[in-house]
Amino acid sequence: MSDSLGTVTLFSAAEHSHLIPYLAAIHGSCITHDRTIATFLPPLSHDKLLSWWKERIAETNCHNRIIFLLLNESEPGTRVKGHEVMGVVMLALPHSETGPFRGFVEKLLIHKSFRGRGGARTLMNALEMEAAGRGRTMLLLDTETGSNAEELFRKLGYVEIGQIPKYKISPTGDLKDVTFFYKNLQQ
Repeated sequence: MSDSLGTVTLFSAAEHSHLIPYLAAIHGSCITHDRTIATFLPPLSHDKLLSWWKERIAETNCHNRIIFLLLNESEPGTRVKGHEVMGVVMLALPHSETGPFRGFVEKLLIHKSFRGRGGARTLMNALEMEAAGRGRTMLLLDTETGSNAEELFRKLGYVEIGQIPKYKISPTGDLKDVTFFYKNLQQ
Protein backbone atom coordinates (compact mmCIF):
# COMPACT_ATOMS: atom_id res chain seq x y z
CA MET A 1 0.00 0.00 0.00
CA SER A 2 2.04 2.93 -1.26
CA ASP A 3 1.49 6.39 -2.65
CA SER A 4 3.27 9.74 -2.73
CA LEU A 5 2.24 10.37 0.87
CA GLY A 6 4.24 7.43 2.15
CA THR A 7 3.91 3.71 2.40
CA VAL A 8 1.35 2.02 4.62
CA THR A 9 2.49 -1.27 6.04
CA LEU A 10 1.04 -3.65 8.59
CA PHE A 11 3.02 -3.73 11.81
CA SER A 12 4.94 -6.95 12.26
CA ALA A 13 6.51 -7.69 15.64
CA ALA A 14 9.36 -9.46 13.88
CA GLU A 15 10.12 -6.54 11.57
CA HIS A 16 9.01 -3.46 13.52
CA SER A 17 9.45 -3.99 17.29
CA HIS A 18 12.41 -1.61 17.25
CA LEU A 19 9.90 1.15 16.35
CA ILE A 20 7.98 0.93 19.65
CA PRO A 21 9.84 3.91 21.21
CA TYR A 22 8.99 6.01 18.13
CA LEU A 23 5.30 5.07 18.28
CA ALA A 24 5.30 5.97 21.97
CA ALA A 25 6.99 9.29 21.16
CA ILE A 26 4.41 10.20 18.50
CA HIS A 27 1.63 9.25 20.94
CA GLY A 28 3.19 11.37 23.69
CA SER A 29 3.74 14.33 21.37
CA CYS A 30 0.09 14.30 20.30
CA ILE A 31 -0.93 14.46 23.96
CA THR A 32 1.55 17.07 25.20
CA HIS A 33 1.80 19.36 22.16
CA ASP A 34 -1.63 19.03 20.58
CA ARG A 35 -3.64 18.32 23.74
CA THR A 36 -5.08 15.24 22.04
CA ILE A 37 -7.21 13.01 24.22
CA ALA A 38 -5.32 9.73 23.79
CA THR A 39 -5.51 7.48 26.89
CA PHE A 40 -2.93 9.26 29.08
CA LEU A 41 -2.66 12.59 30.89
CA PRO A 42 0.43 14.73 31.48
CA PRO A 43 2.90 14.49 32.98
CA LEU A 44 3.58 11.53 30.76
CA SER A 45 5.67 8.53 31.70
CA HIS A 46 7.70 7.21 28.78
CA ASP A 47 7.76 3.79 30.47
CA LYS A 48 3.96 3.80 30.73
CA LEU A 49 3.64 4.67 27.03
CA LEU A 50 6.13 1.95 26.06
CA SER A 51 4.27 -0.59 28.16
CA TRP A 52 0.94 0.41 26.61
CA TRP A 53 2.33 0.00 23.07
CA LYS A 54 3.86 -3.36 23.93
CA GLU A 55 0.43 -4.51 25.12
CA ARG A 56 -1.15 -3.40 21.84
CA ILE A 57 1.54 -5.25 19.90
CA ALA A 58 0.86 -8.40 21.94
CA GLU A 59 -2.74 -8.07 20.75
CA THR A 60 -1.52 -8.16 17.14
CA ASN A 61 0.13 -11.48 17.89
CA CYS A 62 -3.28 -12.75 19.12
CA HIS A 63 -4.87 -11.51 15.88
CA ASN A 64 -7.38 -9.22 17.58
CA ARG A 65 -5.64 -5.99 16.56
CA ILE A 66 -3.97 -4.67 13.41
CA ILE A 67 -1.55 -1.77 13.55
CA PHE A 68 -0.95 0.25 10.38
CA LEU A 69 2.22 2.29 9.99
CA LEU A 70 2.65 5.19 7.59
CA LEU A 71 6.30 5.25 6.58
CA ASN A 72 8.44 7.74 4.74
CA GLU A 73 10.99 5.17 3.65
CA SER A 74 14.15 6.73 2.35
CA GLU A 75 15.51 3.33 1.31
CA PRO A 76 12.67 0.93 0.47
CA GLY A 77 13.53 -2.67 1.17
CA THR A 78 15.82 -1.87 4.09
CA ARG A 79 15.03 -2.00 7.80
CA VAL A 80 12.68 0.87 8.68
CA LYS A 81 14.29 3.61 10.75
CA GLY A 82 12.39 5.31 13.57
CA HIS A 83 12.47 8.75 11.99
CA GLU A 84 10.65 7.28 8.98
CA VAL A 85 7.47 6.67 10.99
CA MET A 86 5.00 9.34 9.89
CA GLY A 87 1.88 8.00 11.56
CA VAL A 88 -0.09 5.09 12.95
CA VAL A 89 -3.66 3.86 13.29
CA MET A 90 -5.09 0.68 14.80
CA LEU A 91 -8.02 -1.56 14.02
CA ALA A 92 -9.33 -3.51 17.01
CA LEU A 93 -10.98 -6.81 16.08
CA PRO A 94 -12.77 -7.99 19.20
CA HIS A 95 -14.17 -11.48 19.28
CA SER A 96 -17.96 -11.42 19.09
CA GLU A 97 -20.30 -14.08 17.81
CA THR A 98 -23.02 -11.43 17.47
CA GLY A 99 -20.82 -8.86 15.73
CA PRO A 100 -18.01 -10.57 13.84
CA PHE A 101 -18.37 -7.86 11.19
CA ARG A 102 -17.47 -4.98 13.57
CA GLY A 103 -14.12 -3.28 14.00
CA PHE A 104 -13.01 -0.32 16.08
CA VAL A 105 -10.71 2.40 14.76
CA GLU A 106 -8.26 3.55 17.41
CA LYS A 107 -5.35 5.95 17.80
CA LEU A 108 -5.03 7.72 14.48
CA LEU A 109 -1.83 9.63 15.24
CA ILE A 110 0.28 11.60 12.76
CA HIS A 111 3.75 12.94 13.57
CA LYS A 112 3.58 16.74 13.74
CA SER A 113 6.16 17.10 10.94
CA PHE A 114 3.94 15.21 8.50
CA ARG A 115 0.53 16.75 9.11
CA GLY A 116 -1.56 18.39 6.43
CA ARG A 117 -0.23 16.11 3.68
CA GLY A 118 -3.02 13.54 3.57
CA GLY A 119 -1.34 10.95 5.80
CA ALA A 120 -4.41 10.44 7.98
CA ARG A 121 -6.56 9.83 4.91
CA THR A 122 -3.94 7.44 3.51
CA LEU A 123 -3.87 5.44 6.75
CA MET A 124 -7.66 5.33 6.99
CA ASN A 125 -8.02 4.19 3.37
CA ALA A 126 -5.59 1.33 4.04
CA LEU A 127 -7.39 0.45 7.29
CA GLU A 128 -10.77 0.36 5.55
CA MET A 129 -9.46 -1.84 2.72
CA GLU A 130 -7.94 -4.29 5.19
CA ALA A 131 -11.04 -4.27 7.40
CA ALA A 132 -13.31 -5.02 4.44
CA GLY A 133 -11.01 -7.80 3.31
CA ARG A 134 -11.35 -9.38 6.74
CA GLY A 135 -15.13 -9.05 6.76
CA ARG A 136 -15.09 -6.16 9.25
CA THR A 137 -17.49 -3.95 7.35
CA MET A 138 -18.96 -1.95 10.25
CA LEU A 139 -16.35 0.40 11.70
CA LEU A 140 -16.86 2.42 14.86
CA LEU A 141 -14.82 5.15 16.48
CA ASP A 142 -14.97 8.13 18.77
CA THR A 143 -13.15 11.45 18.79
CA GLU A 144 -13.20 14.77 20.58
CA THR A 145 -16.10 16.95 19.46
CA GLY A 146 -14.88 19.97 17.50
CA SER A 147 -11.45 18.47 16.77
CA ASN A 148 -9.71 18.27 13.41
CA ALA A 149 -10.20 14.51 13.62
CA GLU A 150 -13.97 14.95 13.84
CA GLU A 151 -13.90 16.96 10.61
CA LEU A 152 -11.66 14.37 8.93
CA PHE A 153 -13.94 11.45 9.82
CA ARG A 154 -16.96 13.31 8.43
CA LYS A 155 -15.06 13.91 5.16
CA LEU A 156 -14.21 10.20 5.04
CA GLY A 157 -17.89 9.30 5.16
CA TYR A 158 -18.28 8.39 8.81
CA VAL A 159 -21.77 8.97 10.16
CA GLU A 160 -22.32 10.59 13.53
CA ILE A 161 -24.13 8.37 16.03
CA GLY A 162 -24.25 11.03 18.70
CA GLN A 163 -22.32 12.99 21.27
CA ILE A 164 -21.73 12.48 24.94
CA PRO A 165 -20.98 15.67 26.87
CA LYS A 166 -18.04 15.77 29.25
CA TYR A 167 -17.05 12.21 28.39
CA LYS A 168 -13.24 12.40 28.58
CA ILE A 169 -10.62 14.37 30.46
CA SER A 170 -8.36 16.38 28.17
CA PRO A 171 -4.63 16.87 28.80
CA THR A 172 -5.53 20.34 30.11
CA GLY A 173 -7.78 18.77 32.76
CA ASP A 174 -11.03 19.93 31.16
CA LEU A 175 -13.91 17.57 30.52
CA LYS A 176 -14.52 17.33 26.78
CA ASP A 177 -17.44 16.17 24.67
CA VAL A 178 -16.93 13.17 22.43
CA THR A 179 -18.61 12.33 19.12
CA PHE A 180 -19.21 8.69 18.16
CA PHE A 181 -19.19 7.61 14.51
CA TYR A 182 -19.75 4.55 12.37
CA LYS A 183 -19.10 3.68 8.75
CA ASN A 184 -20.66 0.80 6.86
CA LEU A 185 -18.11 -0.32 4.28
CA GLN A 186 -20.75 -2.29 2.37
CA GLN A 187 -22.62 0.85 1.31
